[in-house]
Amino acid sequence: MKNPKRNFNPISLKNILKSFVTQKSLQKGITNVRVCNAWKDVMGENVSKYTTQIRFSRKTLIVGIKSAALAMELSYKKDMILEKMNEHLNGEYINKIIIH
Repeated sequence: MKNPKRNFNPISLKNILKSFVTQKSLQKGITNVRVCNAWKDVMGENVSKYTTQIRFSRKTLIVGIKSAALAMELSYKKDMILEKMNEHLNGEYINKIIIH
């Protein structure tokens, strides 16, 4: 029995992974992780240690803060934080920040 000729059309691993990642559900999860990690990077260790929760949904970042005083201070700086977060993420990922 003859072996049929194999069709070798090499595809780079980079392209395979890129197409896999662009699937909507996986991309959404990766974006959520990137946004949550960006909070820690942008806000620094001092704010991060008072952060109780970080959620990202529908372009809204929801952050829980242990200290009421710090939460109030961060609420006043939401516009600046929003700008820095999107700059860190290299895109307009976040439209709104809720701090509680």
